Amino acid sequence: MKLNGALAGALLSFLADAGRVDAVRVRGTKTSAMDISSVGNLEPMEPRQLQTADFGQLTCNAALADAVCTPLPADFAGVVPCGVCYSMSDFGGARAGETLTMASGLNVIGRLDFPDGSKVTIETPSVFVQGILSMSSTRAVTGEPDVRIRMTGDTDVNFTPEGENAGACSGGACNVGPKAFVVAGGQLDINGMPDSCPTWSRIKDTDSSEGIPTPTDFPTQPDLPTSSSGSVCSASLVTENFEGGLNSWHGNLGAYESIQEGSHDGSRYLSITERSFYHPGPLFDI
Repeated sequence: MKLNGALAGALLSFLADAGRVDAVRVRGTKTSAMDISSVGNLEPMEPRQLQTADFGQLTCNAALADAVCTPLPADFAGVVPCGVCYSMSDFGGARAGETLTMASGLNVIGRLDFPDGSKVTIETPSVFVQGILSMSSTRAVTGEPDVRIRMTGDTDVNFTPEGENAGACSGGACNVGPKAFVVAGGQLDINGMPDSCPTWSRIKDTDSSEGIPTPTDFPTQPDLPTSSSGSVCSASLVTENFEGGLNSWHGNLGAYESIQEGSHDGSRYLSITERSFYHPGPLFDI
């Protein structure tokens, strides 16, 4: 499993109770590419062992990475067949901004690709990824995601694995609970930043089994390429002027947020009031 970027936390809040995560690659922030939300409350659940065997890649998807993607069929009901790639390219043009309701869930057995510029909202009680679910976005973060997945329903959902993974769930199906986002033998690949922009992860701790290391040269974070170097990577990750509202800004730890008129240049500004301590200031969710 590979995790890069701030979107990982948002996704794993859904994945943690859904079974084994086999392959996840996330770069960038959730606000540039995708947002996952819930219609109604999310109830915490006790950890469970959902499968009796490991999930593996489906053999019918062996050539999936090289498959030619075709536009999403007009009568799409929520299942992407094994070995087949559907593209959401139409939602970057004539169908941009549409809402798709998949009452029986979204089951990606093959591949479902959201190319750069796709704008769509999907309402579904579950998302199962047995093949590849891929998304990419290179635009600046504005607080408004291009792709929204709204998890609906409050009843348990049963997940039935395909092909050689059919025996991974006891009894043929796994009860994954309500609002389930499951990656089982598949791959989740979300890229919210251009490939020319480096990402990195801080080391949480070091292995002291052979003594505490004493490095003499500490690595530093890489410098982001700027427009002068011919790259599309901007040094500014988030740009906000509050003319369109709060977007993803709010007061931290109970503080009250509001948009006020008349800053130093006459524009709108964010006001944080009713703080109970000195530190509950403005907070931006990425």
